[in-house]
Amino acid sequence: MDMPLSSKAAASGGRQQSFTPSVKEFAPRTVEAKNRIITSSFITQTIPSAHRYAGVIGICNVPGDKAGMNDLGWHVADFLAFRALLCGTNPPKAQAWLAMCDIPALVEANPSCYTHGKDRRLVGPAAVPEPRQGPGRLTREDNIQVEASAKGLREKFIQAVTNKLHIAKNNNYPLLIIVCGPTSIEQDIYFGKVDSNHQYALKDLRHDLGYSINHVDAVVVTPSLFSAGWQVNTSFGRPTCTEVCGNETEFLAGQCGGLFAQDIVRSFIGWECPVLDGNKVDPKIKGSERFPGPVRPPGAVETLLARLQITIQSYLMGGLSSSPTNHSFSFDKRNDEWEALIGRRGKLPDYQTLEDYELKWSALPATRTLESPEAGFPFLGNAFGGTRLSQTNHIRYLIEESYVAWPDYWVSSFGQETRREFERFIRVVQPDDSQCHEIFNILEHRARMSILADAIRCRDWNCSKWKQNLTNADRSSLIRDFGTVIDIVPGPNMPPGINRNSLSRLQTRLESGASYLRAALGIRLSTMGTPSEVSASHINTCK
Repeated sequence: MDMPLSSKAAASGGRQQSFTPSVKEFAPRTVEAKNRIITSSFITQTIPSAHRYAGVIGICNVPGDKAGMNDLGWHVADFLAFRALLCGTNPPKAQAWLAMCDIPALVEANPSCYTHGKDRRLVGPAAVPEPRQGPGRLTREDNIQVEASAKGLREKFIQAVTNKLHIAKNNNYPLLIIVCGPTSIEQDIYFGKVDSNHQYALKDLRHDLGYSINHVDAVVVTPSLFSAGWQVNTSFGRPTCTEVCGNETEFLAGQCGGLFAQDIVRSFIGWECPVLDGNKVDPKIKGSERFPGPVRPPGAVETLLARLQITIQSYLMGGLSSSPTNHSFSFDKRNDEWEALIGRRGKLPDYQTLEDYELKWSALPATRTLESPEAGFPFLGNAFGGTRLSQTNHIRYLIEESYVAWPDYWVSSFGQETRREFERFIRVVQPDDSQCHEIFNILEHRARMSILADAIRCRDWNCSKWKQNLTNADRSSLIRDFGTVIDIVPGPNMPPGINRNSLSRLQTRLESGASYLRAALGIRLSTMGTPSEVSASHINTCK
């Protein structure tokens, strides 16, 4: 979940990850520079633009005991939904679909279980094996291959990507990798369990694929952890520069999510609201009142303000995507993040249009009722399974993933106290809306803190080792000249009805991330020779 500025001790083929910073530059990554494994991604509800001969590798890494729709089964539904749209469009030999749980058996046992989107399309038929034309009954290459072993699934996944990469490179075709299951906000994959031993970092996949990945365009799609939709990274492969429609600010704003939601929400319900005509406001009232309206607004107005706060927060957490609480495929060209940020979709006959995908989707059967049997939390819409239980289980998963993301934080006394608070939440059988909303906002804020640190190239640090290597002079300089960096980042945005508690361990900002921002500036000084006073003055000016 959180960007691992401290080293993740993930085992990857027996290879130990580096304990030192990978770069020493303090400069925002641009989406045009594809020479890094993790660059700016975006959230969308539209299907990626896929070439008809693209190598497609889909994987569902949900264990069999968590495949129910009230647990992680919504990942299974996503997997089947992508299959429903892509199978038959690309040649069978160009595709590989892998799963940890026996999806065909699950669908056969309960055909109406796996539905997708607000229109509740039955995606189970996409799991049914199709015979290949020829003598006898042959297995199609794009049928689902089931591998219950975590190690075995990872090996098959690497082999499948390697095979499709070889073909793609020889024929100049792109790759499309779709992961449906437990992942991190950095798009690392968890095989079987959420711990460092079962974690497979995306940069390690790129290392295992070798130099060939630099010769193809490759897109990676993973679930969006804090909104409906999917997280799309178009920069996994070829490192050549390409033009995109979105600018750095748009991509960075999407990456930061709800990190600055507290300040933005405050602006929208205060005198700085962009829809408020300042020329019509009495300066005396503006000078004497903290915000427009009475101190205690009427109930109806208070309800509308709460809805506005939640809506702003949802759009920020959803990376400014068009439908952050609607986990359904969108075929609306007017709200296509791909065209808005990346560029125009490919044309026929090499690419399917959104209209083509929509026709294919509408051909799937729908349930008799469009109403979900159990509504989820209002602030999450139909994301993460769409039921209170599935959404609560997703929040519990986010907590588990946070334990992997910041290992050095949890061994500190402060981290241990925070962990006890999280564990208390996990043990509650049916937490109420406000509890879930608060925890969700806190987890999102902590994850985005690490994303911001990664945006200035501060990744895979070992916090303890780095601090030990600091001289007293360096440590004093960082605190003296760059302490103001920490003040720029606000704390988590509390949902309506939750008062801010300065004594709450959960509501306290994750200081490790802010400290790494400060450290990155210090490293910048050591490599660029910029005087501390000049940099500190610039930071204060930008605040």
